[in-house]
Amino acid sequence: MMRYLVLFGYWMAAVLLLAAVCMSFDYGAGRSLFIATSMLPAVLCAQLFVPQALSAPRRRAVAVAGVCGGAVVVLWTSMLLASCCTQLVHPSSDFPPLFSNPIFLLILLVAFVVPGHLLMAWLRRRQPAERNVRFISERRRVTLPLEAIVRIESNDSEVLIHTAEGAVYRTRTRISQWERLLDERFVRIHRAWIVNADCVTELSPQGVTAGGVSLEFSRKYRDGALAALERRRAERK
Repeated sequence: MMRYLVLFGYWMAAVLLLAAVCMSFDYGAGRSLFIATSMLPAVLCAQLFVPQALSAPRRRAVAVAGVCGGAVVVLWTSMLLASCCTQLVHPSSDFPPLFSNPIFLLILLVAFVVPGHLLMAWLRRRQPAERNVRFISERRRVTLPLEAIVRIESNDSEVLIHTAEGAVYRTRTRISQWERLLDERFVRIHRAWIVNADCVTELSPQGVTAGGVSLEFSRKYRDGALAALERRRAERK
């Protein structure tokens, strides 16, 4: 709960700071707050997708440039639309040329995305991770400790949750949703596989062994997965 309150406070402060930037261009307080709020979708998109682009297994620079470019376009469009709407009330106010400068908009994004990313990383270190995961398996509600999960397998229209005790739970929740739901100890190594890094007993450039089962990396996920698993192994030592 504390984590969400801190993040909520951070984004409220971000809105106020963005409004202060607008007020420096002689915008009124109400108009500045409206335009600052319109900037949030672009800032949040950058906050969400830049870390994913940085962890892309291939063409990382292209992925980051694409995300940043898209976020700048969304930011400019949002600000322009918000400014046009407020001109109905303040027809004498012009859209500042600086707001159309991509370098300024990129600096604006970086100024809010980087502290937000650092804050989230700090919160993950300070706050205890979720210990259990809840899901529906064969019409039954299941609560499972995260450390009990060894690997997750995508099998056609269903996903199989394999545990250390040998139990297997079937669920309709997609593996991409599981990837977002689980914490950093779980690593996607293949289109069909997520493994618990703490359950990996053997690690090689070709694949892993987890729960007595050997699994190969796919070409798409190999580099990112290998780096994440090696980092997790080093942290546990």
